[in-house]
Amino acid sequence: MAQAIIVLVDGDACVPDRIREDLGILTAPLAPAAFDPAEEPRELRRSAAPVEGEEATAALARARELAPAVLYLGVGDGYGGSETALAAASTTPGVLAIATGEALMGGGWQAIAAAVVARSGGSLDDAERAAAAVRGRTRVLMMLEHPPFAGVSGGVPGVLFGSRALVRLSGPTVDVVARFGRRDAALVGLRERFALEVQEGGSGTSGGGALRVAVHHAGAAAAAEAMALWVERTLHPEEVVVAPLTRHAASRLGPGVVGVAWYREGTIGTGG
Repeated sequence: MAQAIIVLVDGDACVPDRIREDLGILTAPLAPAAFDPAEEPRELRRSAAPVEGEEATAALARARELAPAVLYLGVGDGYGGSETALAAASTTPGVLAIATGEALMGGGWQAIAAAVVARSGGSLDDAERAAAAVRGRTRVLMMLEHPPFAGVSGGVPGVLFGSRALVRLSGPTVDVVARFGRRDAALVGLRERFALEVQEGGSGTSGGGALRVAVHHAGAAAAAEAMALWVERTLHPEEVVVAPLTRHAASRLGPGVVGVAWYREGTIGTGG
């Protein structure tokens, strides 16, 4: 059965493949390149550049072929989405184009909430309201194995070469939370900081709503799976998923990263 509404999101939201397939979410580009752990970091770094608008335009055209209405959600990290493409999409009939304001699954959770509503028969406005209810509630913490990657230009200030950094991603901003010399200590630091913020309601994530967590990684599947298992056993979320980074997202944050993107549900209305 044809969908009345298609949710389109930038590929660097890193929505897991299974969820995209189940909910009919399209990405821009339509088939984002996966990160290959065998790729040399210097080669990944060499190719790093913000996304261009052509792929988003092609993905939007495909979405318009599949449904009369499209909700296009652009990631807000200043790297994985094209503001020009988003602005152009906003003038297209039948398309509602919205900036998520967040990186990775900080934007991806918004797309998922919208797609759930779209699949249940909600209107385009209903789907956008579901995304908006998640917007501002999501938080993203990442352990960077190679901090000089972050932001592509300039890296993370105050982090020595060979060190790891625990950072908060908020839109295009990368803020250092802590620094570590060893990877194992950095992963423990990520877990402890995440648990503290969830349990104490840090950074505006308080409330009794269902907790939804995405565990990100780039070439660190074992660490991500272990983190997801720990989250399930310790924090008892409504949902926890492992969300590998695309190659393009990894070119911003570097290989070996592990992180979490989460939110607690509020009153989502139609999307609740």
